[in-house]
Amino acid sequence: MKLGEIAKLIGGKLNGDADILISHIASIEDAKEGAITWASHPRYKKWLNSTSASCVIVSENSIPFTKNGRPATIRVENPDLAVYKLLRVFYPESLPCKEISPQAHISESAKMGKEVSIGAFVFIGEQTVIGDNVIIYPNVYIGNEVKIDNGTHIYPNVTILDKTIIGRNVRIYSGAVIGTDGFAYTHSKGKHTHIPHCGGVIIEEYVEIGALSTIARSVVGNTIIKKGTKIDNLVHIAHNVVIDEHSIITAQVGVAGSVKMGKNVVIGGQAGIGDHIVIGDNVTIGGQSGVTKDVKQGITVCGYPAAPRRQSNLAYSLLMKLPELFKRVSEIEKNCFNNK
Repeated sequence: MKLGEIAKLIGGKLNGDADILISHIASIEDAKEGAITWASHPRYKKWLNSTSASCVIVSENSIPFTKNGRPATIRVENPDLAVYKLLRVFYPESLPCKEISPQAHISESAKMGKEVSIGAFVFIGEQTVIGDNVIIYPNVYIGNEVKIDNGTHIYPNVTILDKTIIGRNVRIYSGAVIGTDGFAYTHSKGKHTHIPHCGGVIIEEYVEIGALSTIARSVVGNTIIKKGTKIDNLVHIAHNVVIDEHSIITAQVGVAGSVKMGKNVVIGGQAGIGDHIVIGDNVTIGGQSGVTKDVKQGITVCGYPAAPRRQSNLAYSLLMKLPELFKRVSEIEKNCFNNK
């Protein structure tokens, strides 16, 4: 595409030759002539004057950095969003044919919508309803009384167990398990007895669930993931959890049972959330944090046990001084004993 066409497509202001041809998108470190790249974070500033890209997408408030108009720039409000639009144009998603494989097993009582795609060795159980334009890739298991709304994509080797409800335009990536029993036991007379899970899972529209993630169904009622929430790979969501709209949960996070999470919560990798905890709206939880009590809305917590960022950072800095303090105290004690 010509740069002028790209600028129009992403709603940006071009500084450069509108007739320059762009053949592909590349990272700013590796971009060569004919590539378009983007700079959305200050860490990329060191490459701005050395990149060989034909064009760099920058934010509207960026300081001019190019010399003699090279490379060209396109200024936009959100470079990441602009690149997302371009990726869809330059690298369109390859989708399977809208047909049902003869090697799929579909129960007679299941209902299929229009324009569905169901791959080989898919199993669909009794009373399950599949909406229009749903894509189910090979080797997917879908249990009984499941509902999958329009436009959802289920990638290979996903397991969706009974009574799960999935909204429209959801993406569930390979190996995810939705609706398994939670980890709930009662201890009596030296033995652990499993508590049956008779509820379900509700996943609302535009949710994404990463590869090998698990979401447990509730004991009663439902585990609920509300619309727009994005869950990374290798995340565990326990039974009876409720995650509100547009939250972000990154890899290897574990959320224990009956947690209630607000809107726009961001959780860093490998964080752990204890059971029955309430997390407010707009909370950020740092990576590898351990959350052991409720978190009020709008604050950032980190560390273990998780505390407000400033308090946690201070505690950590003091902890790092302990070897020096121990040495000083030992010297003071030694001098005191010697004087005696």
